Amino acid sequence: MKQVFDFVMISGVLLGIIFIITTLCFKKKTDKAILYLNLVIAFLILNNLQAFSLETFLIDAPFFIKRLQIPWYVLIVPSFYVFLTYYLKIEKKISSYVYISFSIFIIEILIRIALYPHYYHLGQNMFIAKYVQTEEIINALYSIFLFVKTLLILFKYTDLYQQILVFDNLKWLRNLMFLGVIIILMWVCAILLNLDKTLNPQVFIYYPLRLSTTTLLYWISYQGFYNYSLMTERIELRKAILIEEKNKEAALNNNNNHANDSKFKPIKDYIVKNKRYIDPNFSLEKLAAEMNISTSKLSHLINQESGYNFSDYINYLRVEKAKKYLTNPNYSAYTNVAIGLECGFNSKSTFYTAFKKFTSQTPSEYKEM
Repeated sequence: MKQVFDFVMISGVLLGIIFIITTLCFKKKTDKAILYLNLVIAFLILNNLQAFSLETFLIDAPFFIKRLQIPWYVLIVPSFYVFLTYYLKIEKKISSYVYISFSIFIIEILIRIALYPHYYHLGQNMFIAKYVQTEEIINALYSIFLFVKTLLILFKYTDLYQQILVFDNLKWLRNLMFLGVIIILMWVCAILLNLDKTLNPQVFIYYPLRLSTTTLLYWISYQGFYNYSLMTERIELRKAILIEEKNKEAALNNNNNHANDSKFKPIKDYIVKNKRYIDPNFSLEKLAAEMNISTSKLSHLINQESGYNFSDYINYLRVEKAKKYLTNPNYSAYTNVAIGLECGFNSKSTFYTAFKKFTSQTPSEYKEM
């Protein structure tokens, strides 16, 4: 069991190192958001690697070395908090706590240096143990404070980052925060269970916590980089599209027999001219309210005149727009997923499914024609 646990921790460390090296190799990706994400990964790596080393290679190390480990963990939540502010592009609106966090870390390192003379005095073990226990409680409280601030930003202060919600619904971040809640609770439980074991805390109590942080390392390495890269790509893609459409109105290639229908034309023109189909949350109810018509009558009209139900008709328009950008060499630098999301689809899977339905090809196959 211990071997499996060690394997998971080490493989997580290796994955994190690969992630950091990979992101730093792409110069255009190394903005501050990615750099702070790298710091989150780095501190997770250092914390897990230190714990693994102490339990594997330094079993017989002096009490002083075992207990006064470098407190990398105190920088994990602050780094993620700052990453979030840069990800949401609200770093100028929210306090960063960078200086406070690094000050706490430096002070704790200086305390370790000051306590070094106790390395030679076994009689001071209880003093060292009490200090370490107190320090961990203080660090936990500070981390919880910042974690709560992070939750408030994500779930309460959405008005601060409305422009980002256009490109990313932040579902992955909110899911990550639920994982964070579990990890914080595990940490608090580990502290409480060891309160009466100041001198000889039970290491195994921290195993679920370490396993959870390793899982976090796996998950955030992929999700953080992928979603941030996709969001920044969509921002650049939208700029390129707006520049093109400012000079020449984008025309959708609608060849269906409903194009000149007098009853359907006002509805079609409204959807196309106002680009309502690129709203991933666009619905029959929304269109009915905007056109001042009942949903049943509107649904019947769309079915009768276009040959599609509402959902298929909107997806048809999105696919037609996507086809234009997929074959335009000016947009060859953008991924198929970014193009699909900018055309109104809410995920890669819905984009690929709809594209296959209307063209009998995947976006990649269509692009290579």
